[in-house]
Amino acid sequence: MKTNAKLFPVAPALAPQMPDTFPVLAFTAASGAVFWPARSEDLLRNDSALSARRSAGAGSIYAVDDDEDLTDLYTILLEARGYTVKAFRDRAEALAALEKDSNGPELLIMDYVGHSMPVDRFMHRSLDAHPTLRFLMASGLSPAHVWFSSRWPDRFIQKPFTAEEFLKEVKAALATR
Repeated sequence: MKTNAKLFPVAPALAPQMPDTFPVLAFTAASGAVFWPARSEDLLRNDSALSARRSAGAGSIYAVDDDEDLTDLYTILLEARGYTVKAFRDRAEALAALEKDSNGPELLIMDYVGHSMPVDRFMHRSLDAHPTLRFLMASGLSPAHVWFSSRWPDRFIQKPFTAEEFLKEVKAALATR
């Protein structure tokens, strides 16, 4: 079975520390199989709140990352929890969609590093389009190594992270404001 060493070189090392987890398998066209450690009760629980959120159309999220494997993974994890996800490979494309989307997402997940537009400019222009938009920064850099000119994201998570940590941060970001 093929794993994506670029994304998950630490996944086998985490397994002994996380006995209540199992590998989640997702397939992407670019890389084949992708694994992510996740708690079974967090990812596979089928509750009524999930169904209600799906039927109400709530929980729209944009995921922006130049790594297609990550946006695929975010989509799989979030859609399994009832969120509607739109994935983008660059900030300019996401911004164009934000400006056209009259309802807009509740949350925007992005990496600190982006090639098409500086992070501050992207956040400000996104807020111009949707003033109540919340941001979750998912970055390989630590918070001590990033800089924002005025507004920090609502939540920050450092890569690599587990599915459980990611879903917890998404929930916390959506609860802000």
